[in-house]
Amino acid sequence: MRLKLKEEYNKAVARICRKQLYLNTYMSVTDNTRIEIENCKRIIEYNDIYISLKAATITLRIWGKNLKISDYNTDGIVVEGEFSSIEFE
Repeated sequence: MRLKLKEEYNKAVARICRKQLYLNTYMSVTDNTRIEIENCKRIIEYNDIYISLKAATITLRIWGKNLKISDYNTDGIVVEGEFSSIEFE
């Protein structure tokens, strides 16, 4: 019981810290041609039909055609192309 309470407390503290320090993942999707993702940590896999990204709180998979990463900086990433699906894990 004590261990479960401690785990719940740690999760709540982590959630509050992420929110206060702006460490959550924010996304902006424009039609099915452009997605901007803030707090992207790394690119797991990348080709012209599939992109897999590790963001701050989730893993994101993007499927489509002619996919390309047009901007990758310390704040985030911009993916352009024709998206057929976006998956969250």
